[in-house]
Amino acid sequence: MNPSEKDQLRGALEQRRETLAQELSRDTVRVRENVEDGAVPDLSRDDAELHDIEAALRRLDDGSYGLCTDCGVEIGVERLHAEPEAARCIECQRRHEKTYRR
Repeated sequence: MNPSEKDQLRGALEQRRETLAQELSRDTVRVRENVEDGAVPDLSRDDAELHDIEAALRRLDDGSYGLCTDCGVEIGVERLHAEPEAARCIECQRRHEKTYRR
């Protein structure tokens, strides 16, 4: 992956992080306001995505971004463009999902 692609992916990650942070902030306020109504949105998915984005940004900083955290193989650029926070190659992700199905 060339430096230009990394910069583009960093930009996508930072933009998504900002959007998620704003959504979580807004939803947290709504939760506080509507606790009595029982209409409490589930914030766990957004929180988990934000965590994954932060981890991807740390990997960009330490130079390990784009390498599968399980097997060390380079993650395809196409996968990273589709899911910039991806930490695993396709095969390891499939194995992970099969093993840790909810």
